[in-house]
Amino acid sequence: MKEEKKSRRLLLQVSLVIIPLFLIMIGAVAVAMYKSTVDGFLKVQNESIDHTLDELYDKTCDFDDSYFLDFWEDHPADTLEENDALSEEEKKKILEDLMENGITKNKEFKNEIKNQPEEVQKYTAYVAYYLTVMGPALDETKKKYENMFLMDINSPNEGFIFFLFDQNGDGLELGEKIEFDISDHSVLEQLRESGSDKIVYEKTEDFIGNGNRYLGYKPVVFDGKVRAVLGVSYNWDEFSEIMTENLWKTLAFGIGCMIIVMVAVLVLLYRMAIKPVGKIQKSVCEYIDTKDSVKVTNMMNTVKTNNEIGILSDNIAHLAREIERFTAENIKLAGEKERVAAELDMAREIQASQLPCIFPAFPDRKEFDIYASMTPAKEVGGDFYDFFFIDDDHLALVIADVSGKGIPASLFMMMTKILITDNAMMGLSPSEVLERTNESIWKNNDRQMFVTVWFGVLEISTGKVTAANAGHEYPIIRQPNGEFEIFKDKHGLVVGGLKKIKYKQYEFTLQKGSTLFVYTDGVPEATRADKEMFKVSRLVSTLNEHRDASPKELLESVRRAVDDFVGDEPQFDDLTMLGITLL
Repeated sequence: MKEEKKSRRLLLQVSLVIIPLFLIMIGAVAVAMYKSTVDGFLKVQNESIDHTLDELYDKTCDFDDSYFLDFWEDHPADTLEENDALSEEEKKKILEDLMENGITKNKEFKNEIKNQPEEVQKYTAYVAYYLTVMGPALDETKKKYENMFLMDINSPNEGFIFFLFDQNGDGLELGEKIEFDISDHSVLEQLRESGSDKIVYEKTEDFIGNGNRYLGYKPVVFDGKVRAVLGVSYNWDEFSEIMTENLWKTLAFGIGCMIIVMVAVLVLLYRMAIKPVGKIQKSVCEYIDTKDSVKVTNMMNTVKTNNEIGILSDNIAHLAREIERFTAENIKLAGEKERVAAELDMAREIQASQLPCIFPAFPDRKEFDIYASMTPAKEVGGDFYDFFFIDDDHLALVIADVSGKGIPASLFMMMTKILITDNAMMGLSPSEVLERTNESIWKNNDRQMFVTVWFGVLEISTGKVTAANAGHEYPIIRQPNGEFEIFKDKHGLVVGGLKKIKYKQYEFTLQKGSTLFVYTDGVPEATRADKEMFKVSRLVSTLNEHRDASPKELLESVRRAVDDFVGDEPQFDDLTMLGITLL
């Protein structure tokens, strides 16, 4: 009875998962279908709008200047009425001249018009309006769009209509205005500011007609300024109504299918999964109590389902037999783990011994005080520092961070350290040292590891530092009586990144009493429980709080600040720092 209740409970839990999943799936399909249909419609509609507007533009607005638009806007009443002050012969001559000289393109002809009497100018504008605007636009409007219009979008005539045709017969005549706030139509506002001649589109409400509309605008541009827009509009509500109806049909069909499929799935699930799982659960409980693998094997043989659950029952029987063997092996592995831990401790000691770790490092040199530290995130790390004399007056300073952690990074670190030291002792400049080191690493870098390096040479007698930076952190410098500040030096690519790399070399001078502080990214990227990092800004503040301290005290203060900041969070990256003060 108890097992049956558990089976029913599992069936209910599965049902509560499957039903919402089916609902989500149907909703997602419906939304995807709706979006796909809308996107497809807009793509086709945009292509149609582009074609229509380009054709209409060529017929109505392909002017070389704004003469006629200006005249029509200044004299709308005169443009709409045929002037009876001229004789039929005069009218006929104006029409012939317009047809012969070109209404839009002949500048000389338009200059002649401007010098004609006012009545001639008015009649010319009247004829040009009906030949180039009203006639072609009316023909295009009859095709498929509810509205077609030419409108000024510039102040003070914002909304001035040159023409607006409506399939429902509610068009506007030349000189009428549409009252609207252009800031509510960002595409028009951006178009006006940009001076672009690109066709743009907008979905809006109660603009150029009632209800939701989809509009296309083609700008009429003169001398880089949008003079007006030629536009067409499409009734979005009709399209949306059709789409909504289809969506509801899809949902109704999907829900019916879901019920049928869901019932079938639950029946099959109970017979092929839930009932056999009950047997498996019972056998596991028996094994916990008895540790009898033979009894478990016999019970699992009663599970006859030919699917993954049948395989699971065989696996559980096999698992029971293997547990005893695994227990013995775990004892052996525990001893092996202790051996590996001892070897890692030895590796850490060897690595630490390769870094300068005795301070003061040069007791006989009183010109400077130097201190460095490296705390690996694992038993061994990929960070390293180094300092050594190239000659009596030149001290090499190195700090680097190898990609990765653990044994591979430590081995790569040792190789890089040796290469840098050997190249530096040959008397090469810092940039040449990095270039030579990069070439050597690239030849045998199958694991594609890399290392960031800051390498500088301090001329002790003058305080001049010549340095090169291969993708490492910026150094921090404090001059006498000043504060620590970040020195944003020239960065090159990491060592090992490419076969041939050229590094930029730079110089700066440390005066007596100056301190140079370099570090790896484990310091600013130390992270506490709320995922906030220590950051370079907090590092600089910590340094300035102890600006007069010796390098050793300075590094210890930074380490304490990092530890206090991260609290109990584990260290995830190596912490390496080096500081030197000229005395």
